[in-house]
Amino acid sequence: MPPTPPSAYRWGLRAVIALQCLLIGAFLYTNLAAPAPSGPRLPAVQGDMLWLESHGALHQFNAAGQRLRRVELARLKLSPNPSSLQFTQENVFWVHDASRVHRCNLSQMQCTALDLPGLSGRSDYRWVRVRGDEAEIVVSDTSAHQVLVYGRAAASGPYALRHTYADGLRFPNQTLPAPHGMWVANTNQHQIERLDDSAPGTAGTARQAYPIAHPGLRATRRFPFAMERDPEGRLWVLVANGAMRDADVLRMNPQLQPERVVPISAGQDPNAIVLFGQHLLLTDLRNYVVHRLDLQGQVLAPFGDAAFRAELNAAQQRARWLGRLPRLLIGSIGVLLLAALWLAWKAGELGQLRGAAWRQTPATRPEAAAPAAAPAPEPPSALPGFPAPAQPLPGGTAAPSPVRITRVQALPGSTRTARRIVVGASVLTGAVLAWAGYEVWPYLTQYGCTHAMGCAGPRTLLAGFGTLPLLAMAMSWRQLKAMESIRIGTDGAQVQARFGGRRYQAPAEQVTCTRQHLLIGTGMIPLRLRTTPLFDEDALRHNIIDRLPQLNMHDSVWHNGLVTHYWRYGGWRGRAIVVGMGLLLCLAATLRWVLR
Repeated sequence: MPPTPPSAYRWGLRAVIALQCLLIGAFLYTNLAAPAPSGPRLPAVQGDMLWLESHGALHQFNAAGQRLRRVELARLKLSPNPSSLQFTQENVFWVHDASRVHRCNLSQMQCTALDLPGLSGRSDYRWVRVRGDEAEIVVSDTSAHQVLVYGRAAASGPYALRHTYADGLRFPNQTLPAPHGMWVANTNQHQIERLDDSAPGTAGTARQAYPIAHPGLRATRRFPFAMERDPEGRLWVLVANGAMRDADVLRMNPQLQPERVVPISAGQDPNAIVLFGQHLLLTDLRNYVVHRLDLQGQVLAPFGDAAFRAELNAAQQRARWLGRLPRLLIGSIGVLLLAALWLAWKAGELGQLRGAAWRQTPATRPEAAAPAAAPAPEPPSALPGFPAPAQPLPGGTAAPSPVRITRVQALPGSTRTARRIVVGASVLTGAVLAWAGYEVWPYLTQYGCTHAMGCAGPRTLLAGFGTLPLLAMAMSWRQLKAMESIRIGTDGAQVQARFGGRRYQAPAEQVTCTRQHLLIGTGMIPLRLRTTPLFDEDALRHNIIDRLPQLNMHDSVWHNGLVTHYWRYGGWRGRAIVVGMGLLLCLAATLRWVLR
């Protein structure tokens, strides 16, 4: 059987690499862009009925927990992740979705987005509460650290901004109506706040804060975000950790003093709470269950009929499988990497990494067996730093034989592709940094600005964070462009190179040549850009390397000779670099040992 040609292995290697790219794209999609599966959340009471959102649909239940209706969010042209839900009529509900407040009519299966002045277009979590007659809308604009109150004079008129509560609020979440005002969960101030609209506006607003600190709360549970008031006037508050998950249930007495922490389950993750009849319902997003408690805090059987709970179990199984998908993708990529290494070895690609051809001398190269016509000698030419060619002496005296100087120059356009990649990466990086700054800005300003310099620090930090990577890429582009002007020359004893406006020169026996660089003193002259040659390698070998058998050759990617060269031929600067690198490695090992 004839042996498989290397070209077949190369095609197999290309196919494996393409499949790896597909798997990497799938991994990035599942972690960054794919919609996350969701369990039950956003309970809303309408009369004697309960509505909640779960696994992409709205579900209606009666007081006995039987599901009466299911409405797909896709039919209403809503995303799978609305952030607020409230019913004002039997078939009319209000929802916040995709940065807008929508009024939806189930009879017509239609949602209408409202234009509310002062509400930014940021795609964010917002809590919306609408009065029963729809004359007032309260929006907790969480990342803008404010609560907006809208009203309208006529039933069909537009909504106008009436009040803005912002002073002292940091990531406000759910609100509850109160006489002449409201309660609001002031999340990042770790308190429930009473806002009184008898003094509207941000200045002079009557307010009172109630801290949620209680010894029964777990150590990191300090962020209240959802609450409900029972008939006895007690407040039931969900207090989450810094990631807004794994909330504890805190009960506060009618005077809003923390009273007790109510345990639900070991791995609870309630994300909303509502009073339905004589029970409190807590939707658990992680465990795909609706917990049911009585008003004394006793845990009862989960809410919902058998069909609904079966759907929740199926959705939970899909979520678990999707949670394992990234690990499966990483494992598959690793297996394909081993296959790619085997194919690269069979195709002879790994043999090139050993640098066998780079290490060959002129006498051992294949072309030495059949010598070709010798190239025409180059005319003597002078480089700065080298002696000029000898000229004939006056009177016909014979001049001494000139010193032959040979040189090579980087190929024009050899870094064009790399420079285009840098430009594309700069544009992409700029877009990503702009998006990240847009998202992070509320967190940098969550503590407010008490004086003129209060916001200067976060703004300067954000500007520097966005500018430095772009400056680094601009410098990288300039460095790549400078590589096309590299010149290397030799007279058989000395080596000289020009790169980036600087000149490097040293005796050949003190110069180290690798497959990637020419090391002269502490200077590093690139010969390749990753795997792409910057020079005509035949000319480089003939005019430079073959003329300098005294060069220190290190031709393997596993040992580039950098440390050895710096220590032997880099002078005091090179030795300082080697010592500094050793100290940094020792420091890193020490820190790892201490932190372990």
